[in-house]
Amino acid sequence: MTKKIFAIIIAALICVSFVFSASAYTQQYVIDYADKLSSSEIEELDLFAEKFETAYGVTVLFCITEGTGDVTADEFAVETYTDYTDNENGIILVHDDWNKAYSVFTSGNADEYFSDAAVDSMIDAYDSNDSYYGGIYACYELGVEYLENGYSGGYVNDSEPLNNDTNTIGASEEKDGVSIIWLPVSLLIGLLVGFLIINGIASKNKSVKMQENATVYTRPGSMVITGSADNFLYNNVERREKPKQTENKNN
Repeated sequence: MTKKIFAIIIAALICVSFVFSASAYTQQYVIDYADKLSSSEIEELDLFAEKFETAYGVTVLFCITEGTGDVTADEFAVETYTDYTDNENGIILVHDDWNKAYSVFTSGNADEYFSDAAVDSMIDAYDSNDSYYGGIYACYELGVEYLENGYSGGYVNDSEPLNNDTNTIGASEEKDGVSIIWLPVSLLIGLLVGFLIINGIASKNKSVKMQENATVYTRPGSMVITGSADNFLYNNVERREKPKQTENKNN
C-alpha cells in the first residue's frame, strides 16, 4: 500500500512540473548570441514581440551575434529564422556586432509590411539608441507601426477585424502562457494515470500468497529421483583389485 501511494505522489509531481514548464514557456523572439542583454530584458522584449505577433500573425525576430561562423550573413539569417520559428510569415534582423553589419531575411507575406525603406528605418532606430535593449525596443515599436499600416482596414489572421484604435502592445494580454486552469486538470490526470498503473500492477500480485506447505511450489512428480551417480571434478580415481589373503600351508 505504501508503494502505491508513493508512486501516485511521484506521478502527480511529474505532472505538475510539466504544467509549470509549459506555463513558463514563451517563444524566443530576441536571440542574444553576444550576451549583450540581461535575461529580464530579453523576457520583456519577447513579450512585446509575442503580443503583436498574436495580433497580426507576423513574427519579428531580432538577433545579436559576433560573427556568423562558416556561413554567410544571409545564410546565418535564414538558419536562425528557421531555428526559432515555424511561422511562414515573418522577418529577422541580424546585427553582427563584431563586424558592425546587418542582414535581413523576410519570409511569406512579411515583405508586404516591411519594405526595404521600412527595414532601414528599423535599423536606424536600433543604431540611434545608446543601449541594445532600447534599440531593439525602438525597432519593435516601428515594426508595430508598419504592421498597423499594412493591416489598415483589413483583418487579423484573416479571421477577426482589426481595430486600428487598439493599443497593439496590450492587444493580447491573455496570451502569457498556459491558462492556470490546466494546473488542477493536469494534476487530476496525473493522479488518475498513476492510480491506474499502480492498481494494474497490484492486481497481478493478488494470486501470489504465502503457502504453509512447500510442496505447493513444486510440480507433482518433478522431485522423484530416478537415478544417481557420483561425479568427481578434477580428481583421478584409480581402482585396484584388492589382493586375496593366502592360507598358511604349514597350518
